[in-house]
Amino acid sequence: MANDFVHLNVHTEYSLLNNYNPIEKLVEKAKELNFKAMAITDYNNMYGVIDFYKRCKKNSIKPIIGCELTLSYSNNEFYNIILLAKNNLGYKNLCKLVSNLYVVENRNREFITFDELEKYSKNLILIVGSKRSFIRKCLYSEDILSAKNEILNFKSLFNREDLFLELNFHFEENDELMMNRYLEFANEVNIETVVTNDVHYLENTDFNLFKIARCISKGVLLSELKEDNFTQAEYFLKSEEEMLKIFSTLEDSMYNTKMIAQRCNVEFDFSTYHLPEYKVPDGVSTKEDYLHSLIMEGMKKRYENLTDEIKKRVNYEFSVINKMGFTDYFLIVWDFVNFAKKNKIPVGPGRGSGANSIVAYCLEITDIDPIEYDLIFERFLNPERVSMPDFDIDFCNERREEVIDYVIKKYGKNHVSQIITFGTMKPRAAVRDIGRVLGYKLSTVDKVAKLIPNNLDVTFKNALRDSLELKKLYDEDINIKKLINISEKFEKFHRHISIHAAGIVITKEELTEYIPLAKSGENIVTQFNMVELEELGLLKMDFLGLRTLTVIDDTIKLVKKNYNRDIDIEKISLNDKNILNLFKTADTIGIFQFESTGMRLFLKDLKADNFDELVAANSLFRPGPMNQIPNYIKNKRNPSGIRYLDKRLEKYLKSTYGIIVYQEQVMQIARELAGYTWGQADNLRKAIGKKHMDIMEYNRKIFIYGLDNLDGSIKIKGCIRNGVDEKLAQNIFDLIVEFGNYAFNKSHSACYSLNAYRTAYLKYYYPLEYMVCLLNSVINYERQFFLYFQEIKRMGIKILLPSVNFSFYKISTENKCMRVGFSQIKGFNRLLAKDIIEARKAGKFKNFKEFLERLKDSKNMNLISIENLIKSGAFDEIEKNRIEILNSCETLFTQIVSKSKNELSGQLSLISSDFMQEKFVESKNFSKDDTLEFEKDVLGFYISAHPLDSYKEYIKSKNSMKLIDLKVLDKGIYKVIVYVNSVKTRKSKKNKTLKIINVEDFSSSIELLDVMDLDIHKGKIYEISVKVAVNSFGNTNYTIIDAKEIEEIYSKKLYIKLENFDNSIKKKLGEFSEKYGGENQVILYILSNNKTLRLENKFDLKNENLLIELENNFGKDCFYIN
Repeated sequence: MANDFVHLNVHTEYSLLNNYNPIEKLVEKAKELNFKAMAITDYNNMYGVIDFYKRCKKNSIKPIIGCELTLSYSNNEFYNIILLAKNNLGYKNLCKLVSNLYVVENRNREFITFDELEKYSKNLILIVGSKRSFIRKCLYSEDILSAKNEILNFKSLFNREDLFLELNFHFEENDELMMNRYLEFANEVNIETVVTNDVHYLENTDFNLFKIARCISKGVLLSELKEDNFTQAEYFLKSEEEMLKIFSTLEDSMYNTKMIAQRCNVEFDFSTYHLPEYKVPDGVSTKEDYLHSLIMEGMKKRYENLTDEIKKRVNYEFSVINKMGFTDYFLIVWDFVNFAKKNKIPVGPGRGSGANSIVAYCLEITDIDPIEYDLIFERFLNPERVSMPDFDIDFCNERREEVIDYVIKKYGKNHVSQIITFGTMKPRAAVRDIGRVLGYKLSTVDKVAKLIPNNLDVTFKNALRDSLELKKLYDEDINIKKLINISEKFEKFHRHISIHAAGIVITKEELTEYIPLAKSGENIVTQFNMVELEELGLLKMDFLGLRTLTVIDDTIKLVKKNYNRDIDIEKISLNDKNILNLFKTADTIGIFQFESTGMRLFLKDLKADNFDELVAANSLFRPGPMNQIPNYIKNKRNPSGIRYLDKRLEKYLKSTYGIIVYQEQVMQIARELAGYTWGQADNLRKAIGKKHMDIMEYNRKIFIYGLDNLDGSIKIKGCIRNGVDEKLAQNIFDLIVEFGNYAFNKSHSACYSLNAYRTAYLKYYYPLEYMVCLLNSVINYERQFFLYFQEIKRMGIKILLPSVNFSFYKISTENKCMRVGFSQIKGFNRLLAKDIIEARKAGKFKNFKEFLERLKDSKNMNLISIENLIKSGAFDEIEKNRIEILNSCETLFTQIVSKSKNELSGQLSLISSDFMQEKFVESKNFSKDDTLEFEKDVLGFYISAHPLDSYKEYIKSKNSMKLIDLKVLDKGIYKVIVYVNSVKTRKSKKNKTLKIINVEDFSSSIELLDVMDLDIHKGKIYEISVKVAVNSFGNTNYTIIDAKEIEEIYSKKLYIKLENFDNSIKKKLGEFSEKYGGENQVILYILSNNKTLRLENKFDLKNENLLIELENNFGKDCFYIN
């Protein structure tokens, strides 16, 4: 009976924590056990079907596609059945049934009905009788009549040869009893039996891992798990021999597994596209004609002078698109992009390789001219490598959903879905999950988890190699070793589902004709991931939300509102010297993709003269090509020093100063020197990117010596047959490999550089409007907000405090100033802001009491919000003394607002109107320090002033490092001058008390670690030496080495009043400067001409001898320090 048994009830890791069966190991184990076929029957899903199918095929195992589904019964009871697809029609029906578990509305759990099973039962095999079945319940309780009725129901839906009773034996209590009842019952109702083992884990030693997975799913401790169904370690992938030993007397039932496997023949087609059909308008004969007419219309719009080159390129691309069957694809993309533009939804200029197409440019899908920028169509659509084109489209972040809704409406909700992604167990999360289940102390689990580097690609193996402390714990503590060893078993294990951030799939027929559907939250999603959908030939689109597009659009609208001026951002000149100068001077904070410190340092050195150099900069400033930046700059400064390996390389590399920057350049070189076609060159480009040595060497031979067809004709000429010396050809290929490994897609870089240029244009010509819109776009991102806020200050834009009479919820413009919005006030309710704006339509608020009176009925009013309004300065225009209204606020709020609410709710107020407070509690106004502290507390930043303002000259003289620049460094010791916002303590892993000092300067804020317990206090200004180092986890630490408080005297200036400013005075001041030179600014007031002068030289006001000499020379009343 060799190879007569097939496992037909197998649950993989895609059952999501209902078992322990990593799919890769499962298939490897099946191959090791010499199984020729195996089924996948995950609980209520088909998530793993494609993964399972491909792995089985690769290992010469026949994949059987199935699912264990929940079926609803009367009395709100639910039991399980197994369905296996006999063929592709059965697969489609299975997709529909599995989808119904999720997509049918008004169901509070996953199930299908008998009616649904009847509707989609064709070409499916039904297996019933597992421990989770209704028949099992009936036979266990000896309710034979109900069991017979169940079989009669199923016989009415399925042919006799498609219906089987499942026999299990797991050495559980009552298994022998139930086996006899099953066999007796099968004989009585004339139904075939089949043997299964209900596989939930790989080896019998994995029983504990199986229970741990279920505990994670249930959220209970291993010691708390109550398991009725799985009490023995017998639910593993048993060999045929092990199954024969158990079921030796049931040869027919064993053989039926093989017979069923032979009848199940689902085959997935990974070579056919299933593009949705675009319906052309009435009166148009074909889709090809319609696309051609749109291209011709767009071509005339895009190009004033239609050259032969343009026409030839358009005709070539159009023919390739039609021959490859992508006419519908281009029409679909054109249609939703056209919808967005017609409805004034901002669309990006392009993304990825789509901008390589002149057809896309003519259809206004992209905004980069591929002729002008020398972009190669085959980089996008290669006729020699049939693959789906891929347009990724950026839309305004806030209106992206409108485009998706349009697509759903156009093609039907049953044809459009979002795409699933799977969350897998990463080492840190695995340690936390398993530690919790095993009952480890939270502190122990936390300690281990934090020692694991927080990198995206971290593994337990790498963590133990890179973290010496973790390795030490692992070697010395047997419990931690156990925790890590078990956690490692779950590494990359599928844990949960979520939604792809941008992916949408559109199908010709209903989605369930191709794939099953599920639900993530309230959203319908595919059960197959993005890669699998593409492999099945389905149309996947990325509808990406790009915040930059929202900022550009908001700025254009604000400019229109403020100046009644229209901006056509698509028509701005790319040769504007003012804009290019922003990049030359690295004035690019707030500029898309060009604002990081490293990029700005690069820009200062580069001094880009044109847009092309910005495109190159955007491509070079990435890991890998960054190493070529010095060469690029050197060659730009001295182009005559560039040496090309072959003179034919010059025309392709001249624009990038002899450096291969773009993938397109790799293709151009292969075509020019080795005679590749564009399609072949794209294949070479892709092969180099994969970095497989065997593939690389194979391509090296072709590049140098060429490739012939079987009939002897030349397929690829090769360098030697093209007149290139063999050694030179070797060197050129080495050059291609070296640079090609990281060469970037030029079209993507050009598109995103265009986005950057547009933001720079708005920043230069409309700085107020642009920066306000930029700030509003990052209102919930503290680090970015702080950066842009400091940039606004640097740009000299006046900032106005929040105002109950003038602020809106978001930041706004007002009289060429920026007005802070209510949204920046800590804990402020958006609805209260709406109430305030609505109330002031009846007129501005005149005073604080009137404000409370007019808003007393607002349901959104609370005392804390009003106090924060006061602290923020929102009443400063109508009340002169903040502290008075703050001190009176609680009483007035109780008298006016709370009284009103009590009266509305029918509650009696004990405060009579006769006792209403008429005057504020008299108090001195806040000091400057109090005001600043309140602003920092409730707004998150300083507006009216900064604690370091008085020290600007001192800071400048010290040439200390800015915090924003410190943050991008990874090692060294640097001096900073900062204001201390807070001093906090926390316990280290070794229970040592650490001081965390939060500091800020004009550029940024940061937390510093004070391990030396230095004498540092909140509200003081210090010059601090900071050691920057990256720890073994890849995290940067900033540790204080020493700190020196900056004395207040350094914030003072010396003012001297003089009758006149003659040579003797100049000489005397010169002598003072030599004797008492220091850090303090000196201001002279000349009475004779009523002028004020600032001396270049600075004095040391700490020196008492200076003060004595000033008094002796000019008189006590003629100078003062302030």
